[in-house]
Amino acid sequence: MTFSPTTHGSHYRPDIDGLRAIAVLAVIFFHLNKALIPGGFVGVDIFFVISGFLISLNILQDLERGKFSIVDFYRRRVKRIALPMLIVVGVTLVAAQILLLPEDAKRTAISALWSLLSMANVYFWLNLDTSYFAAATAETPLLHLWSLGVEEQFYIIWPLLLGVIYRPSRAMWLCVAATAVALASFLLGQFLFSRDPSFVYYMLPTRAGELLLGAIAALAVLKGYKLPSAMVTATAASGLLLLVGSLYLLSEQQVFPGLLAIPPTLGTALLIMAGHSRDNLVSRALAWRPLVSIGLISYSAYLWHWPLLAFYRYGHQSVGVLAGTVILASTLSLAWLTYRFVEHLARASKASSIWIFLQQYLIPAGALACLALGAWKIDGFGLRWQSNDYKTNLTALRQETRPAYSYDYVCQRQRITPADAQDERCMTGSKPSGTQAILWGDSNAAHYVGMISVFAAKEGFQFRNLEIGACPPLLGDASEFVSAKRLADCRDSANIMWQTVEQFHIVMISANWSAYQEHSDAFLDRFFDTARSLAKDGRLVILIGKAPTIPDFDRRCREKALSYPFLNCQFQSVPLSDEVGKINAKLREFAKNTANVGYFDVAPYLCNDGLCSAFDPQGRPRYYDPDHLSMTASWELGNDIWQREGVPSPFNLIANWSNTGKAAGQSPVVAN
Repeated sequence: MTFSPTTHGSHYRPDIDGLRAIAVLAVIFFHLNKALIPGGFVGVDIFFVISGFLISLNILQDLERGKFSIVDFYRRRVKRIALPMLIVVGVTLVAAQILLLPEDAKRTAISALWSLLSMANVYFWLNLDTSYFAAATAETPLLHLWSLGVEEQFYIIWPLLLGVIYRPSRAMWLCVAATAVALASFLLGQFLFSRDPSFVYYMLPTRAGELLLGAIAALAVLKGYKLPSAMVTATAASGLLLLVGSLYLLSEQQVFPGLLAIPPTLGTALLIMAGHSRDNLVSRALAWRPLVSIGLISYSAYLWHWPLLAFYRYGHQSVGVLAGTVILASTLSLAWLTYRFVEHLARASKASSIWIFLQQYLIPAGALACLALGAWKIDGFGLRWQSNDYKTNLTALRQETRPAYSYDYVCQRQRITPADAQDERCMTGSKPSGTQAILWGDSNAAHYVGMISVFAAKEGFQFRNLEIGACPPLLGDASEFVSAKRLADCRDSANIMWQTVEQFHIVMISANWSAYQEHSDAFLDRFFDTARSLAKDGRLVILIGKAPTIPDFDRRCREKALSYPFLNCQFQSVPLSDEVGKINAKLREFAKNTANVGYFDVAPYLCNDGLCSAFDPQGRPRYYDPDHLSMTASWELGNDIWQREGVPSPFNLIANWSNTGKAAGQSPVVAN
């Protein structure tokens, strides 16, 4: 991204540096704690508009004077962005080889190679695992360089295109064409999001509109257009309102970018135009010296903040207040040092184009490429993780914490197909004449398959399991309760799922109840309607509560501790969260007051005196991640419960339900 404090051949705009400060602080605070600024990710979009404005204005001014040179353009680009980026990539690459597990260090090395070619966005689009159980993207040290890739790809095309098509007399036509392409870019993001959200997020075609909005503002400035004096303050206020509203009203759960990218980017363009047109209160506020000071170092701050956060989260998961304060202070300190001793000196260089390319990009990038290739191809230089004992222990540790979805008898899918509903592998338990029950839900249902299988074998029933990742078990549309990224899969699976569920007399249901309730307070009411519709026909409906969550649990902690300094893997027991306790209580109360509905809660078996642990009494991990039991632990939990009390209610009603429930026309209240 472009963070140059001046525009080539034009007057300095301190209000733009103030905008940069808002953008970088929004991004940093969002990454520290998303609750602070839910829409802080739009800081990147603010940067894109600023970049489109400044760089396009430079190019257009040179074209008007007949002095535009593509070589000189790229010379200036290298001077502005190359060395700080290369330093951060180099430091990150070396740190990754020291701190990260081999597979993670290798991935960092590969992403470094793509980043050196301004292709990080393409790499992450093609290779970043964004599935529900993927390793946290917040632990990927060079992920933030996707934005530099987008921008540099734009500046391969844009100056060449302007050089061919721009004529001073055709500025209006260029403005109309840029507006049309920008709108098409936003619409493309909206249209493609359900099909490929990663492409929409990381790739140029769906981000180009943001850069073009800045270019449109540059055309207006170039041609001397200024807002009428009566409109300046209102325009500035409107721009600020759009910007602030976006920072606090947008969230990651929505379709973005797309049409929702228009408010923050349009707001930024309006603020740029208001500041150009006339002095106003908002622009004066943006030119406040402390903001300007942060804006000047914003490029380096953006570069440094993410690797610092990623390495910290790799070992410690969440960022507390103290750690966040230290990381923020470290980011700003490193940014100031980089700005003062790298950015400033690089931009001041008077060397020829060839020497700029060699000294500030080709030679250091070549050295880093060799380092990255070595790290990728020879396993962190062959210095770690080579003993057979380690490899044996590593295999055992990973087997111990395997998740439900990795077993072929667990039918957890991203999208359900008719074949999934008939898959014989997804039936477990005893072998009666026919399948009697189904387990329905999301991944929070799938991790109970082992436990219920124990009950099924002991009680003499068989059940099918069918789960859709991050999709609520509802009759009807679930759009209120799921993220935009999952909506298409949830909708496409809904009819198949419901038609399958209706075939069974016994329906067991579990889900990440609290997550859907966070999306909308209407969730439980909608779900209870679904449960009633099943139970009213004489079906037995068994609701299973949410398992306790163990914040900061990391199944790979013991592996990481071999290289990550001062890492403590002795997780303390934590209280049952209010969120889980309250949602489970509501499920229990609903079951208590609804005929043919039972409830089962695993929390008492995983918690003692209100304290819940990720480990069993023998010190073995029970969890795969903070929210999900491992499948090994699920089976062990089922056996432990059975040994304590036999098959618990209401599962002990399943085997005979067809004779005592629906077939007999009875509607007993199930014990809880």
